[in-house]
Amino acid sequence: MNEEARPVRTTALCAMMQGIGGGLGWSLVPPLMPAIAKDLGVSHAMGGVVWGAAPLGIALASPLGGAAVDRFGPRRVAAIAMFAGALACAARAWASNAWELAACMLVFGMHVGFVAPAIPKALAGHVALAKLGRANGLALLAYTLGTAATVLIARTVLAPALGGWRGCMIFAGAAMAIAGIGWYGLVTDRIALSRHAGIRDVLRLGKNVDLVRVAAMHFLLFGGYLALLGILPRALADNGLPPARVGVAVATWLAIAGVANGFGPWLSDRIGRRRPLFLGGAAVAGAALGGFALAPTASIPCLAIAALGGGCIAPLLFAMPAELPGVGPARAGAALGLLMLIGQVGGFLLPTLTGAIAQAVSVPAAIGALALVHLAIAIPAMTMRDRTAEPAAPMVEA
Repeated sequence: MNEEARPVRTTALCAMMQGIGGGLGWSLVPPLMPAIAKDLGVSHAMGGVVWGAAPLGIALASPLGGAAVDRFGPRRVAAIAMFAGALACAARAWASNAWELAACMLVFGMHVGFVAPAIPKALAGHVALAKLGRANGLALLAYTLGTAATVLIARTVLAPALGGWRGCMIFAGAAMAIAGIGWYGLVTDRIALSRHAGIRDVLRLGKNVDLVRVAAMHFLLFGGYLALLGILPRALADNGLPPARVGVAVATWLAIAGVANGFGPWLSDRIGRRRPLFLGGAAVAGAALGGFALAPTASIPCLAIAALGGGCIAPLLFAMPAELPGVGPARAGAALGLLMLIGQVGGFLLPTLTGAIAQAVSVPAAIGALALVHLAIAIPAMTMRDRTAEPAAPMVEA
């Protein structure tokens, strides 16, 4: 029996998963890193390893996660994964050294490898493909705004109220578990399941050149974003900025990125093209971060401009697999698994690299490296076919 399409409810549930799992559970670490580093003796370089462990876990799990979403549906897969992520998040509270914390982050990242492909797949079952970019933008907006709120209040409100950074991790884990229950009870699967989908289906999509280009852009954009998010709070704190001002600076960057998460897909859907947003966003973000590296005193306006460029691109990368020939909604889970596999390797490598550069050279040098990373997004964008989905009703299970 076919379920009725529920685009508003499904979009709201996807936003909830993004906002609580990513915006709170994942993003607690950077603003609390000064306290964590003092407690556990974490260096700049080791901080990069800790922060990069989560995307490494995503890369390891995402092929299996993408195949599982196609085979068993986003409802069951994301709910089970969210519970696993909740346990990993809470387990950070008992870490006694940096390596134990990194191990918790690795397992936490593995849960994202199952949840992340489920969100666009669930949306594709309820939202017309012509509006899929905007729907993904709204879901990602919740992640970005959740991260902004977390950065703003983690050190000044949550940590004092919950007895320190360890209490914050337990609180976030509980919130994730509740979100998982809500997801399982309210979301419905409407796309026909691929009962025999497996990891080979994920890897086989590596022959799709356009999909590989999208994954390359995700490698650079998401890896660069994680590296910048990981280094900013501690770098600003090391420069003598009080916690409240650090939180405001990072939250402003994230809030503007959140606005761009909604505006970029809307504009792209409106004009019926993707590539101009990729090229323009890469140029704006790269130039702004270059200005930040050269003039650290202008960090806040430069961060704001960089957020506009990068924020316009991010949701489009998750919408495109369902639009590509040879992929479509039916294989979107496997395609997103491949996308996450390639992209999240960047999420591990780039924070680790920038952490090493910050320790060996300087923080401005690390920011300059990230400016080059964002400019490089234009390279795969220039060679891809510029297309968007035609208006169509979502595929439903027979």
